[in-house]
Amino acid sequence: MAITVSDVLNAERLKNMKLITGQGGLDKVVKKVGILDYEFINKTEGQFGEGDFVISSFLFAKDDERLFVDSVKSLINDRVACLAIKNVYYQNLTPEIIEYADKLSFPIFLFDNSIFFEDLITDITDMVRADNRDQLTEAKIDNILQGSMNRTTVREAALEINKYFRENFVAIYCVEKKSGKDRNIFMLLKKYKDAFKNKCECVLKYKNGILAIITESKIDKDSITGTAYDFISDSGISTEDFYVGISKLHESLNEFDYGVNECLYAVNAGEALSQSITFYNDIGLYKILLPYINKHWMKDFYESLVKPLQSYDAKYSAEFLKTAVAYIDNNGNIKDTAEALFQHENTVRYRIGKIKEILSMENDHSFYEQLSAAVKIFKILNKEYMN
Repeated sequence: MAITVSDVLNAERLKNMKLITGQGGLDKVVKKVGILDYEFINKTEGQFGEGDFVISSFLFAKDDERLFVDSVKSLINDRVACLAIKNVYYQNLTPEIIEYADKLSFPIFLFDNSIFFEDLITDITDMVRADNRDQLTEAKIDNILQGSMNRTTVREAALEINKYFRENFVAIYCVEKKSGKDRNIFMLLKKYKDAFKNKCECVLKYKNGILAIITESKIDKDSITGTAYDFISDSGISTEDFYVGISKLHESLNEFDYGVNECLYAVNAGEALSQSITFYNDIGLYKILLPYINKHWMKDFYESLVKPLQSYDAKYSAEFLKTAVAYIDNNGNIKDTAEALFQHENTVRYRIGKIKEILSMENDHSFYEQLSAAVKIFKILNKEYMN
């Protein structure tokens, strides 16, 4: 995950920066920070590049508004990420610049004396460096999860990520419930890293969430729950906003790939089950389904049961798939299913019978088992259905 302009704005010391124009460019990637100063009066163009977070007071253009406008336009031509202006000489922007920058989704900010250039440089540089380290670690983890390493090599690769890892570990993964929501995973991550300096831990951005590896010389199996909840509490992660998946306890780094996969599977199962905190040991059939969810045979099985219901629903404006999901969610209990759907029990019985007919499974004793597996796969692959 790369650092964006939006991420920078959420840094604690930089929150007072005011966006003037170019809101559409807040997702631009920031690669480094640069200062536009007087020495660039006649040669601003080409001095910066894509991904630069440029800051300036525009001292060199304090008496020449045309020079100010031309300098901003040249930065846009250089495809820098954004521009932050200290409002010493320019407290307001001309309508020309506001309209031009907004049209090209180029963010321009104003900030006052409460923010120093040094703060901007330090905070942005630290964020970019941390992100680069996390990206390297993420690549190493991806390599481990490919499954091509033997057990000894897995352990060696884990120690490349953190040489202070101890043998006993638990893996925890946290992902936002609503990916479109304007949350700042980076700042939650920084908060955790700043608060805890335990060398035998590893906490980083992984994919679209936060991955934590908690290791100890000895972890009591009965204390895994406490370890997980301590991490959630200490890191400031709200279970109202995040799904959290926890692996089982592993007593050897040889099983590092198992532990990471387990917490990822636990999160996926938690999303399907609409529960905030999910332990891998508790996900049942999902342990079998999730590792093979993208295989052809899994898709073929799933579609053979779900598509006929979807087609029937579309043709007759029915809701047999919804009934099937509720039936499985309630463990095949007719009464509980009826209550969940606000229907009479006889109606549910009729609809279950109809589902068997649609699927040509009237006399198939494995109907419930197959439907249960198909519904679980459906919920994994169609998370929007569950929200």
